[in-house]
Amino acid sequence: MTATSGIYLILATLTHSCTIQTRGRKFELSPGWYFYCGSAMNNLSARVNRHFYTEKKHHWHIDYLLDKAKVAAIVPYVVSDNQMEHELAKILSKTPGLTGISGFGAGDCQCDTHLFFADSLCVQGIFHRLLARQIEITVAKLRKRYIGIETPVEKFRKPWELLVSCIISLRTKDEVTGPAAARLFKEAPGPKELMALSEETIEKLIFPAGFYKTKARNLKKVAEIVHTEYHDMVPEDKDKLLAMPNVGIKTANLVLADGFGHFEICVDTHVHRISNRLGWIRTATPEESEKALKILLPRSVIREVNGLMVKHGQNICKPRKPMCKNCLIKSLCLTGIADETHSS
Repeated sequence: MTATSGIYLILATLTHSCTIQTRGRKFELSPGWYFYCGSAMNNLSARVNRHFYTEKKHHWHIDYLLDKAKVAAIVPYVVSDNQMEHELAKILSKTPGLTGISGFGAGDCQCDTHLFFADSLCVQGIFHRLLARQIEITVAKLRKRYIGIETPVEKFRKPWELLVSCIISLRTKDEVTGPAAARLFKEAPGPKELMALSEETIEKLIFPAGFYKTKARNLKKVAEIVHTEYHDMVPEDKDKLLAMPNVGIKTANLVLADGFGHFEICVDTHVHRISNRLGWIRTATPEESEKALKILLPRSVIREVNGLMVKHGQNICKPRKPMCKNCLIKSLCLTGIADETHSS
């Protein structure tokens, strides 16, 4: 392991009852499993090796425990924000089967303890829960940064508007999509009005959107389907949406998420790129990312991720030259891309 900063979880066992006297406290410990969370914002590898192999120096509370206990494993979690150590302690405190040892190793935070006891090994899934919490913190930072900043497309909220604007947006920049959709909605606010327009008129209204001729033809067909089959109401069903011309999984998910409040994630190039850079997932294509993120993302943030990552990808986390020096979430980037050598 060569990571320079991160947090870690120590799993250790005591075979007999003992008393640990630290510099300021005395702790009576029973036989069983002990789980301790720590952090090293400089040379994580050396810290982990120290706990495994070197003679205890009694610099930290954990040294006193490891004098008596046997280390079973040390699990590192590479992240540059030591807030995550305290988030891990909070998660451990809420894990069934774990009991906190009050006052142990928590002098630098609001947690009651960083050491927990259990009769058996019971921390399966703990880092999955930690990653979910890290995602919530990351999204909260992005939400605060981009609050009040709305792209031209985001002003469309109704399912019909979202469906049409998403079709126009394919391979088209936001600054083109927004005005094009607005012109179209002014002339044809609903499916019935849109199907009454000629393809040539639709082409003129959405130009210069990419592939505007093909989109005009497909928009007219979509309007006919929504009007005749669904009585002018966009269907709240993914399969029915995907059956429409020019509607792919990204469009269907965005309509369901933003138009109907479903827990779906629209994965475009920004979401695919940034979620992989952050280390949330390891996927090769946006399609793979959509499946992985649907499982991973907490429901509390899943509908926000697309809009926030689009803004962040356009302004900071760009495809070729990410501006890591100016990135407010670089300390939460698990892959280490937030290095000055990558900055423009």
